Amino acid sequence: MAIAAYRDEEFGVVRVHVDSRARRLIFRVKEGELRVTCPVGYPESRIRASVEENRAKLRRLAARTTALQASHTLEVGDRVPCYGGDILLLPGVHSNHFLFRYEGDCLQVFCPPGVDLNLPAVRKRLSAGVCRFVHRRAQELLPRRLEQLSRRWGVSPTGVSIGRGRRKLGHCTIRGEIQLSLYLMFLPEELIDYVICHELAHLTYMNHGPRFHALCNRYCDGKELLLRKQLRSFVFLFS
Repeated sequence: MAIAAYRDEEFGVVRVHVDSRARRLIFRVKEGELRVTCPVGYPESRIRASVEENRAKLRRLAARTTALQASHTLEVGDRVPCYGGDILLLPGVHSNHFLFRYEGDCLQVFCPPGVDLNLPAVRKRLSAGVCRFVHRRAQELLPRRLEQLSRRWGVSPTGVSIGRGRRKLGHCTIRGEIQLSLYLMFLPEELIDYVICHELAHLTYMNHGPRFHALCNRYCDGKELLLRKQLRSFVFLFS
């Protein structure tokens, strides 16, 4: 939930969000805005001071994010990878809306003639439709993959649910239930497994201490750090 927004001379609107799970400030750039996640009770004055102290790093973050987004445009005719079956953007005939249908495992999206898929409002409509259909497949495929990895490592979550949030791709509750996001479907399979293995390791250690990371690294075949870095740099085409 947004608790504040203020205008910075360089970054424009800075949106501040409070999260009871946060233990430190987290900076992100999304939709051209600088967004700050902070712990409960964190003074706005300290947030402003931290932005000022880290201005050079945040400037580089904003530039890198802009470059990534610019290099990941969509055009009619594109085939977008998706777990279990690609998403194919096709020319349509209806001028006002997108049409969606599955042809086998491929999600076909028929786009309005002449549409610019990179306009924010258009991308938002496209993303909403894609995610609605992909969520249905995620409910089938992600629990199956979770079960396979659980058997491999001899652990047993109490349940699994598939959510719609993108900010948190996975979560393990204190009761041992694992929650996965539909947005995992847009990741390469190796990164899907990384997120699942991360949550499976939480069944043993409900923290991010050294023993947790050692276990997670074993589940990831010694590639935890590499996979974490790849996940952080991944750009989602649908949001």
